[in-house]
Amino acid sequence: MNRPRRLPALLCALALVCALILPVWGVPSTPVYLLAANDKFCDLPGGALPVAINGIIYIPYSTFDRNLTGVDLGVYYGITPEHGTVLTLYSVNRSTLTFHLNKSQCEDDQGNLMNFSATTRNNIPYVPASAVCNFFGLQYSFLPTVDRGTAIRISNPSSPHMDDSTFLSSARSAMTTRYNQVLQSLSPHPSAAVTPSSAPTPAISRPPAGNNEDIRIYLSLDASQWTGELTGLFPNGVHALLLFTPDSLSNQSALIRKAVAAGHSVGILLDGSMDAQSALAELDRANDLLSHIARIKTRTVSLSGPSASSLGSALEAADWVLWRPNLRSAIDSSTIQTVLGTRPATFRIDLTATPASSLSRITATLQREGYDLRRPLETEL
Repeated sequence: MNRPRRLPALLCALALVCALILPVWGVPSTPVYLLAANDKFCDLPGGALPVAINGIIYIPYSTFDRNLTGVDLGVYYGITPEHGTVLTLYSVNRSTLTFHLNKSQCEDDQGNLMNFSATTRNNIPYVPASAVCNFFGLQYSFLPTVDRGTAIRISNPSSPHMDDSTFLSSARSAMTTRYNQVLQSLSPHPSAAVTPSSAPTPAISRPPAGNNEDIRIYLSLDASQWTGELTGLFPNGVHALLLFTPDSLSNQSALIRKAVAAGHSVGILLDGSMDAQSALAELDRANDLLSHIARIKTRTVSLSGPSASSLGSALEAADWVLWRPNLRSAIDSSTIQTVLGTRPATFRIDLTATPASSLSRITATLQREGYDLRRPLETEL
């Protein structure tokens, strides 16, 4: 008579066990959003992904850069004297959205204020996906799945592409791989317990690693003759001032567009022996080229070689910001431990002499040790 009553008890016990197990292997507590453009998933700089803020999906602005994702919009991200930091998205038919990041405002090409704005994550502007797509006539799709997260898909109705269900089916493997990679990055990494007796004693003259917020660092690099990948050598959230001579701009147009999309700053590198009139003419020529290449202009200039102080003074009098590195030698681990030990301090480091093979490791070390790595904005230099 007691046997039939065991089944409910067993089911309750099984339910309790499942409740304990599912949080470990089941759906993550934070929703995972994966970004797709047209018929492929996007690999944006720094592994950036969509985020949900107050129920609205925001995506990195570089999603709309035709050079990265194929979505047919132009992108300008930089600083203007009138409005500070701005992000502009524009289409071939001249429709324009301008996000004023300092004011949390957005306006169209007629000056009408929109009811949405951009936000910033890890120094990268994010824009509301659905609102931007509606404005430019793009297709926005929110595609949740049971076991692969949610795909945020941006597609251009004027170009051939799969429908949403076919895309999810064909991209199942790619989406699963990306989903698992995100889950792995979100998983906590257990660290070994350290007893008081075995804990190392930090040096009195230097705070522990990861506590270097009082050392501000700006990075620069002469990219005039750079070949191969560059922006991928900088970790997510680390941005540099990339310098180009006026004559190199046309040949480096693809690198410039990619660097701007990744959040790096652009400056002009001039021969320091030039006279002031020639230098200003060269800077105007360089800005005309930058305007055509990436819809940006810069006010940052660096002088190479021996330079007369009068040239720097003349450029500053003409409202140019002079980039003056105070550390030009190749950076390695010993430099980080010794030269950067003075605190508080500001270092403007020229990485040009650092071998390309070491660049990624060095910048990652600076980030890991907690230095205040600042984007070289004209308003800060």
